[in-house]
Amino acid sequence: MDKRILIVVSYYNSRPKLFLDNLIFELKKFNTDLALVINDDKILKVTTENNSNFFTVNRPNVGMNIGAWNECYQLYSNYDYYLFLQDECLILNNDFLEKYISELSKPNIGMTGESINLIWNRPWSVMQRSKLNYNIYIEAEKLNISRVNYYLSFLKKWNIKPGENAGHLRALIWGFNNKCLKKINEFPIGKNKDQCIAAEIAVSKKVQQYGFEISQIDSKPFKYISHNEWRLNGASKNNIM
Repeated sequence: MDKRILIVVSYYNSRPKLFLDNLIFELKKFNTDLALVINDDKILKVTTENNSNFFTVNRPNVGMNIGAWNECYQLYSNYDYYLFLQDECLILNNDFLEKYISELSKPNIGMTGESINLIWNRPWSVMQRSKLNYNIYIEAEKLNISRVNYYLSFLKKWNIKPGENAGHLRALIWGFNNKCLKKINEFPIGKNKDQCIAAEIAVSKKVQQYGFEISQIDSKPFKYISHNEWRLNGASKNNIM
């Protein structure tokens, strides 16, 4: 492969390292640069360490996985393709890099991943009437508001058009080409769990706002890379019946 590829793994350092160690071990078998971004509650500024083609970024724990991925892109923005993973991911097919690069080489595609959230792939007006639009209380803002309206308020705050529906790629495995990332410039960063969910939706919408398409890498969810929390059919998490 003659294109420059960076695989980025996000990890919250208060979690066990078993999945992380296994994933890093597997990824080091591939001939590409690899970055580990560690979200740390105890540090106040970003530090980096480069060891050949393995980079480590330590950062304050802000924005969860999307915040970590964004940090790494801002530091290493000269790659042709990026694959952003969570530490709980598992490589299922060793052809994943070729498949992702092939998909991201298509002229209309800017972002791809393993699982589109089909439950949310409905018009916003339908989502506002659905059972998923229950009220949440935001302690820091002393705010009681429905989920969908809260997410829409942050899309507006971030100047991102919501589009016709709420469909988006789950922030578990994201692939990007450099052309798309340069256009969108950065990912929106949430400051709490619900803002991070808004950011998950917002990234897909921002990609579409700049004229790119998002795709699920295969008609079958989690065909190439899975996530420990999610069922392979993409319908729900493993602990939900």
